[in-house]
Amino acid sequence: MFLQKRWNFGLGTVFSLIVIYFIFLYSRSKGWALLAFISKWYLFIVGGLIALSVGTVLIIIVFSLLLLLIASLKMRSLGKTFKKSKKKKPERQKEYIDAEYELKE
Repeated sequence: MFLQKRWNFGLGTVFSLIVIYFIFLYSRSKGWALLAFISKWYLFIVGGLIALSVGTVLIIIVFSLLLLLIASLKMRSLGKTFKKSKKKKPERQKEYIDAEYELKE
């Protein structure tokens, strides 16, 4: 059985970003250029991946809600036109032929 590692962004990732941010601030204040450089790029890459995934989900949600709004507005306008066309029209007077007949025996 093969186990595949998947990308998961959870509480541990957020916690590690907070820790790396404080490491970045501490190393920058101490003048440790290499550690500050590495932690800054870690923040850019991992934070960017999280922002990209959250942004994608938000764009999909907004797009879905926009389509739902457009569909509901179209259904409402179709319902109004259907009600207008379904109103009773004045009845035309029907023409009758007045005929008399006799029975032959």
